[in-house]
Amino acid sequence: MSPLSAMLEAAYAVFNTHDAPGLRRFIHPEATWPDTLEADHANVGQDAVIAHFARVFATLRPNIHLIEVIEETGQSLTVEAQYAVETEDGQVWSDTRARLTYHFRDGLLSGMTILSGF
Repeated sequence: MSPLSAMLEAAYAVFNTHDAPGLRRFIHPEATWPDTLEADHANVGQDAVIAHFARVFATLRPNIHLIEVIEETGQSLTVEAQYAVETEDGQVWSDTRARLTYHFRDGLLSGMTILSGF
């Protein structure tokens, strides 16, 4: 397993515990992340990305499982992942596969591009 894949799997493990502050160690200070709650907005900077995850975890219970690394470059991973999302009261809101590209800078996650599935 490559260092990028190992780091992404570790970040998924923390994400799946819904620990927004715990994700800080994986997110680059200058990260740009899509707002998955409000599609017309991007979160810029580590604090904004962590705040976004906190908002997500306050209303939804997402769990992401890496299915396959499709392509890897020196600074990115394109993956297929299974997204299961429940509402706060345990109702299944979404269960789908997504194709995503994760971008890295200085060994940290610096962004994500949604290719399909959201």
